[in-house]
Amino acid sequence: MLRLNENQRRLWKLAWPAIMGNISQTLLNLVDMMMVGHLGALALASVGLGGQVSWFMMPIMAAVATGTLALVARFVGAKDDAKATLALEQSLYLAFLLGIPVMLFGWLFGDDILRIMGARPDVVALGYSYIRVLFAFYPIRFVGFTAFSALRGAGDTKTPMKLGILMNFINAVLDYLLIYGKLGFPRLGAVGAAWASGIGITTSMLIGLYLLWSGKLVLRFRPSWSFHPDMAGRILRIGIPTMIERGIFSFYNFLYMSIVTRFGTIALAAHQVGLRVESIAYMPAFGFNVATSALVGQSLGEGSPEKAERTVYEALKMVGLFMSVMAFILIVFPRYLVMPFISSGDPHYADVMRLASIYLIIVGISEIPLGWLFVLGGALRGAGDTKTPMYITAVSKLLFRIVPAYLLGFGFTVGPVHFEGLGVIAAWIAMSLETFTTAGLFWWAFKRGKWKYVKV
Repeated sequence: MLRLNENQRRLWKLAWPAIMGNISQTLLNLVDMMMVGHLGALALASVGLGGQVSWFMMPIMAAVATGTLALVARFVGAKDDAKATLALEQSLYLAFLLGIPVMLFGWLFGDDILRIMGARPDVVALGYSYIRVLFAFYPIRFVGFTAFSALRGAGDTKTPMKLGILMNFINAVLDYLLIYGKLGFPRLGAVGAAWASGIGITTSMLIGLYLLWSGKLVLRFRPSWSFHPDMAGRILRIGIPTMIERGIFSFYNFLYMSIVTRFGTIALAAHQVGLRVESIAYMPAFGFNVATSALVGQSLGEGSPEKAERTVYEALKMVGLFMSVMAFILIVFPRYLVMPFISSGDPHYADVMRLASIYLIIVGISEIPLGWLFVLGGALRGAGDTKTPMYITAVSKLLFRIVPAYLLGFGFTVGPVHFEGLGVIAAWIAMSLETFTTAGLFWWAFKRGKWKYVKV
C-alpha cells in the first residue's frame, strides 16, 4: 500500500474533492458538446465558439475569486474566523455586481465578437442565440464560483465537489430533454444546452448559499447588507492583477482562436472536440492547484513559509505522476477519446476525427509541464503574489504561442525564404511548446522566493 507523508496527505485531502468537483464542472461542458455534436458540425462549432466567448469573461470572475481564496486561506491559517466570514460576504456582493455588466456585454455584443473572430454567418447566428441564454446566468454564476473559492480557501473542497456533481446531473438531464425535445419539452437544439447549463448552475448556487447561511459549513454567510470598502479593497488588490493576467490571456486566446477559426469549420470543430477531451485530462492539475493555493495561504497565515515551500515540492511530485498517466492516455488512445463527440453520420466525420486525434497527441506531450504550471501558479496566487503570473503571461503567451501559431500556420516569406505553413497543426504545436516555456518561467519565479513575503 502506498504511504503518504503528512504534506502529501494534506494535499490529497484537498486535491481529490477539487479534482472530482472540477471534473463535474467540466463534464457539464463535455455533455453539452457530446449531445450537440450529434446535431452536426455547424452546431458543434457554434456552441464551441460561443463557449469560448463565454470563457473570455472569466478574468472578471477570477478577480474576486482569487482574492477571496487568498484572504480566506490567510485568515483561516491565522484562526481569525470573523475576518474570514467578512471576506466571504464582501466577495459575494462584489461577484454579483460584476456579473451584471458581463451579462449585458454578452447580450449586446456577442454576435459582434463572433464576427470579429472570423466565424461564418451561419455560425454567428446559432452561436449568438447560445450566448444570449448562457450570459443571462452570469451574475448567478459569478456568485457561485466565488463562494466555492472561499470554501476551498478555508479547506473545504468536498462541498463544491458535491454541488458540482448535482449541477452536472441536472445539466445532463435537461440537455437530453431540451436539445432533442424529449418527454414533451420543446426541441431547442444548441440553445437548449445553454438553458440546461444555466439552470444547473443556478440550482447548485442556491443550495450552496443555503448551506453557508445555515452554518453547516466551515464558513458562515450572515448577510449584513453593508459594504466594507477596506475588505473589498483587499480582495480586489489581490485579485485585480489576476484579472489583468486572465484578461491578457483571454485576449491572446481570442487572437489564437481567431487564427484557428480561419483554418475552417472542420479545423474549428476538431479543435473544440480536442479541447473538451483535454479539459478532463488536466483535472488532476486543477485539483493540486486548488490544494496548493489553500495550503500555501494557510501556512503563510500560520507564519510558516518553510512549510508552504515543502507543500509545493510535494505537490509538484504528485501532480507529475498523475499528469504522466494522462499524457499516456492522450497520446496512445486519441481516437477512442474523440469518438463520443462526433456523429458517424456527419459527412465530415473522418476529417474531424483525424484532426482532433492529432490535437490530443500534440498536447499530450506537454501534460506534465502543464501540471507543474498549475501547481506553481496556485502557490504564487495562494500566497497573494498575483503580479508575477500577470507579467509571465503577458510575455510568454505572445512570444511563444500567438506569434509562432500565426507564422507557422499561415506561412511567411522573408527575402528568398518562403515557408508554406502547416495549417491548424502548427497552431497546436505552438500551444504545446508555450506550455513548456511558461512552466519554466513559473519555476524561476517560485525559486526566487519573493512570494513568501507578500502582504495581503
